[in-house]
Amino acid sequence: MHIEAIVGGPRAAVGYLVFRQDGGECIVIDAPLGSAQVYGALMRDHDLTTALIVSTHGHWEHAADLVPLNAATGAPVCAHPWDMTRLSEPRIAVEDESEKVPHLPSCRPDRLVRDGEVLEAGGFAFEVMHTPGHTPGSICLYEAGAQALFAGDLLTRNGVGRADIPGGNNSHLLASLARLLALPEGTRVYPGHGLSTTLKAERWLLELAQAG
Repeated sequence: MHIEAIVGGPRAAVGYLVFRQDGGECIVIDAPLGSAQVYGALMRDHDLTTALIVSTHGHWEHAADLVPLNAATGAPVCAHPWDMTRLSEPRIAVEDESEKVPHLPSCRPDRLVRDGEVLEAGGFAFEVMHTPGHTPGSICLYEAGAQALFAGDLLTRNGVGRADIPGGNNSHLLASLARLLALPEGTRVYPGHGLSTTLKAERWLLELAQAG
């Protein structure tokens, strides 16, 4: 599995381009502000065809370039139905009311995904895990063969997503974090902010979540 991380926007959100080999299919996970051009250049460099674009959740900094990326690639945008409102109205999806959000086009997902669904792209099978708490429609993508988890804002290195924001729910967040204990400890976590980590390194956080 080849993974290219793209950082964009004032909040340094991270998106991911995932593929097996040059000349094949890829999947895009999240599209921070300014990432569409970077994704496009990488796709050309590796001769990739985009199979799917997946939004882990509807906060604007992770979804800012979904529309231009969809227009450039023709690949369907996938998201959980419970975050459709946030994607369609980016200005309501803010964590800080004082934050200046740029004008962004409304995004309507082409494909709605739900817990347990499997998204196949480029020879990989990504299991959708509905992990609410940060937003109602937050999802993670887990690829068992590669032991890779694309976690959005559920889990980061030494931290977890906020639940004290509109649409956040602390009890749901704790339940979502506790679900990750069922995955192999060696699973590498690719978060929506910051550097990658492993479930083993973050186990203390997950055990706290399980304890409630």
